[in-house]
Amino acid sequence: MEKQRRNTKTKKLVMDVFRHEAGALCHADLVQRLAGKVDRVTVYRILQRFFDEGVVHKISAENGKTYYALCHDCSAGQHADDHAHFYCMSCKTVSCIEAVGQFPQLPQGYIAAEASWFISGYCPSCRAV
Repeated sequence: MEKQRRNTKTKKLVMDVFRHEAGALCHADLVQRLAGKVDRVTVYRILQRFFDEGVVHKISAENGKTYYALCHDCSAGQHADDHAHFYCMSCKTVSCIEAVGQFPQLPQGYIAAEASWFISGYCPSCRAV
């Protein structure tokens, strides 16, 4: 029997932050945006639940942080967001870059469990400065 998913007020607050952001967010970003409304442990639990349910995907950045972005075609346990992620070295934002080609096909016998395609550089806003 599948566990009943509750759509709590706190989960709605976290989802609202994601819906109003252009890029991916790390745990600290979310805690900062929700200051005084949600504690950091609850944010962590919600992020894990959203990941498990296929609502967000994780991005492991070169800076050691994990970022989260809304999924487009994912479901519980089946993440299908195989696209590049871009880290701006100036403003420290992470963006999903879906226009960049797909991940390479693996040789016969290999099975991918996770993949990360991470590009670092300068976003259009920072490059223009």
